[in-house]
Amino acid sequence: MQSQPNHVEIVGEKNTLKGTIHRTACQFTIPYTLGRGYCSLDPRYEMAERYHNSGKRKLIILMLGDFDPEGEDICHSFARSMRDDFDITSIEAVKVGLTAPQIKKYRLPKKMTAKETSARREKFVEKHGENVWEIEALPPATLQEILTDAILSTIDVDAYNYEVAAEHEDARQLGVYRNVAIQALRE
Repeated sequence: MQSQPNHVEIVGEKNTLKGTIHRTACQFTIPYTLGRGYCSLDPRYEMAERYHNSGKRKLIILMLGDFDPEGEDICHSFARSMRDDFDITSIEAVKVGLTAPQIKKYRLPKKMTAKETSARREKFVEKHGENVWEIEALPPATLQEILTDAILSTIDVDAYNYEVAAEHEDARQLGVYRNVAIQALRE
């Protein structure tokens, strides 16, 4: 990711997303944070430090969370905190899952309604109706595909592919050097 113009991070609303996010994040070497709902300041501070140390012009956060009053608010709240608490003015937070179009696309069944005790319930119900869905309603493979598509639409794919090819060539060269060194030690 070193040749990318923007610093990209992934945020998951809860720990149950770790396995799904981890595989995809590792594939692209993108840092990720699990928030357990509204994330505390420490993980946000660490993200801000990674962003500032990257020297990139913009922070892009790809977010995964439930489609409920809190899950919808977390994306905006997280970005607001990064701006207000850590002075990151060039920021874009995108909720890549779970979204209303994905609920329709994958025909997710209605099982739950928004919690009556949620302070954000009324606004959510006005906009989306009473039904809510947890992100785990989608299979991990589908979430990984959604996250991969979001990453590919965010990064400079040509620059990424160049970096991957260079890494493979470096590994090949190191293998040649290792074999020469092993042969020299045997002699």
